[in-house]
Amino acid sequence: MEWSTLPGDLVRLVAGHLHDPLDFLRLRAVCRSWRSAASSSPTPPFLPWLLARTAGPAHPTASLSFFSLAAGAARSVPAPSSSHRLLGPTRSHLLLSDATHRLLLLNPLTGARLPLPNSPFPASSPVIQGYLVPAAADDDSPAPVVLYNARKLFFRFDSNAGGEPATKPVDRDDWTEVPVRDLVAENMYHDGKLFVCDDRGHITVFDAATLAVVGAVPPPSAPPRRDTFKCTAFVPSGDELLCVIQYFTRDGHRELLEDCSAGLEVYRLERETENEDQSPKPQWVRMRSIGDRLLFIGLFQGFSFSAADFPRFQGDCIYFFKLERDKRSFIYRFSMEDGRTEELPGPWMHACTWFVPSLS
Repeated sequence: MEWSTLPGDLVRLVAGHLHDPLDFLRLRAVCRSWRSAASSSPTPPFLPWLLARTAGPAHPTASLSFFSLAAGAARSVPAPSSSHRLLGPTRSHLLLSDATHRLLLLNPLTGARLPLPNSPFPASSPVIQGYLVPAAADDDSPAPVVLYNARKLFFRFDSNAGGEPATKPVDRDDWTEVPVRDLVAENMYHDGKLFVCDDRGHITVFDAATLAVVGAVPPPSAPPRRDTFKCTAFVPSGDELLCVIQYFTRDGHRELLEDCSAGLEVYRLERETENEDQSPKPQWVRMRSIGDRLLFIGLFQGFSFSAADFPRFQGDCIYFFKLERDKRSFIYRFSMEDGRTEELPGPWMHACTWFVPSLS
């Protein structure tokens, strides 16, 4: 049998079930007819990869290491250069900084690069983090790049990263500082607003176009026990903003370790009106089920998918990884239905964060 004679409908059916981008690219590379058939239908959604912690300046690397949960195998792609360090992931790019403080958004699969203005943080500043929240294909809302450390938060709208904001009181060629008053623990851009969580769990909501404070949200849960540390991961999911709380304990070396026995808590941001004359009062409402969703969470960030797009994966579950110094990373699946945590086959690497690969 000639592989090139395989019916196009069958090739497209197979391609639609390949949820690792490298598997999809290999299928398209078999022959011209397979490439044509696979290109005639929408690219299937891809599950996140687990990104390994990058080597330090003293140990440059020529590649970035990943683990594909869909393929159950390690992946490696070329690094932009040994001088870049990772600031944070996005759904399609990595946010990198070089030794001269220049910033770069990179798609490691396609090699596409989007240069950014130099970091607004001084060279003596503590380590910064950042991310981009890309807009959906049919969404005209702005998609800013966000940079932050424990005391300051900056963002900018980029014309190549999303739509235009409704009003533009800021210079799009520079960074805009958000006037935060307290220590920044976590933050997330969602639906035209910046949600900034301080070290006590209180959230201030800023309008991204005007920088005005438009609301405040109390912590989603009670403070943890004295011997635990609470990590909050914001997860945009369609029109909703979810908050996943993960608990950590300290070992004998004062290292933070995931407390898998405590389970995970999921909250949805809702607005309630106490009476018709008052504006909506935002609050977190705990969810006992996330329905068809798959959530992938790391430190302070997360991604949401529909299980309907991934037949081999069970919905109403949260996937996370365990951090242990100098040991391999463990991937866990937490079931919202029965509260059970299951260890999955994982990579022999020290994981850093989830990354959602894209061929765009």
